[in-house]
Parts: sequence; C-alpha cells; structure tokens
Amino acid sequence: MPTSAPRVYAYDNDSAAAVSHHDALSGLLDEFSTSRAGNLLNLAGARCLDVAAGGGRFSLWLAEQVGDAGQVIATDIKPSHIPAHPRLQVLQHDIVNDPVPGTFDFVHARLLLNHLPAREAVLRTLAGALKPGGVLLTTDFAPETPANFVAHAPSTGDADLLRRYHEAHMAVLTSHGNDRGWSRRAVGAMIDAGLIDVESVVYGRSWRGGGYGCQLLTAGMAQTRDELVAVGLAEDELDRVGELLSDPSVVLHGHPVYATSGRRA
Repeated sequence: MPTSAPRVYAYDNDSAAAVSHHDALSGLLDEFSTSRAGNLLNLAGARCLDVAAGGGRFSLWLAEQVGDAGQVIATDIKPSHIPAHPRLQVLQHDIVNDPVPGTFDFVHARLLLNHLPAREAVLRTLAGALKPGGVLLTTDFAPETPANFVAHAPSTGDADLLRRYHEAHMAVLTSHGNDRGWSRRAVGAMIDAGLIDVESVVYGRSWRGGGYGCQLLTAGMAQTRDELVAVGLAEDELDRVGELLSDPSVVLHGHPVYATSGRRA
C-alpha cells in the first residue's frame, strides 16, 4: 500500500474501471432512484442539485424532468464523466469544503454520505440548501454481512472465498472512512437537522453473476485490488473472485439500499 494517507473515497473517477462502475450503479439503482424522486415531488420547473453525480445519468434524468423552466446542477470532485445537457450545469465541487451553489427544490446524494467521515455535517449542509418545501433524498447501501452474503456458489470453497472477499472489501472501505451503519441512522440525522416528513424506503434484490450488482463489485475490485491483497487476499484468489462474479450460477444477497428523504418546512 502507498505510504501516504489514502484518498477518503475508495474509488476514483480517473480509474480505468470508473465507467464500468458508473454503468453498473446506473443499471442497478436508476429505476429505483427515479421512481423514488418522482414520488416525492413534482420536478417540473424545479431547481435541483445532484451531489457526487458520478456518471451523471440520474442528473440527465432530472434535466429531462425539470423542463425549460427548471435547472439541474450536477457536482463531483472529478466531474469529467457527467454528460452535457442544455438544462444541466456541471461543477467541479467538494461538498465537504466548498459552499453549496445556491438553494434548491430538490437535493440528491446517492452513495455519498456513507463514504464521508463528515457525513452528518454534510447532511446538515444539504438540508440547509433546501428552499422552503424542498426535498432532500439520500441513498446509501446497508451491506449484507459476510455470513449472509452468498446465496449460491459452484462449491463450498467458492462460497467461502466470496465471503472472505466480501469481508476484505468491507475492511478496505472501513479504512477509507466508510460507515456501513449510516444508512439506518439517516432518518434520525435528518430529523435532527430539522427536516419534516422524514422516512426511509428500502430496496434490494439478489445479485446474479454477470448482472449489474456483480459488475459493480468487479469494478470496485479493480480499483482496490492492491488494498485487497494488503488485507489478506492472494492474487489468484482475486482472479477466482472475478471469475465467480461473472458466473451466472453465482447468486449473492445484494446489499439493500435505504433511500431516506426529508422536507424543509
């Protein structure tokens, strides 16, 4: 591992695996995220902020929903993957250190706060950026435990390897400041931040080898491979994990996500 302090976020938009990572997340979660957002408010004419927008597909969906009277600002520390759209403004922006660019009817942050050690302060910042009546929606994984991770694998040895990989993956994320319990605490944090009508909606499904969930794990493994070796997995074991994540006979208990929303009075 490098001798310098690791980046806070375990993944990197400059990585060769970043596009695959964004594509998998989009395929895995966009249908749920768009449905949840559409049920929370009428987006026509809304001013929206999509924080840590990654590949930008949800931002594009927002840009289509707001119409000519609306606007979407999509931010990321490394925003190069966010595509252009007439109603989409792309900003290089660090939500931990930079001021929020205005006030909004809708603020969205997906798979961000669980990664940030300053998550509660950032949530208060996002809540403070809402206009009266505005809605904040955050979505974060609640990972399965290693013991419950594998639903089916070709052999008991493969199942054990996938469990050990998952344990190592969680250890790497923890070293970067990830909090696996955050998603279940988001409701209380939003209430403490002064929001009303706070609730979580939980979404999850199994992940089959080769599908979006396993593609997400594969892209993440490519970006953290050295760290996975450092916490105890051998190179040949990681190669086998890669094979298993592409094998349609493998079924994992996919990590549920908690989509937590609150409204400013």
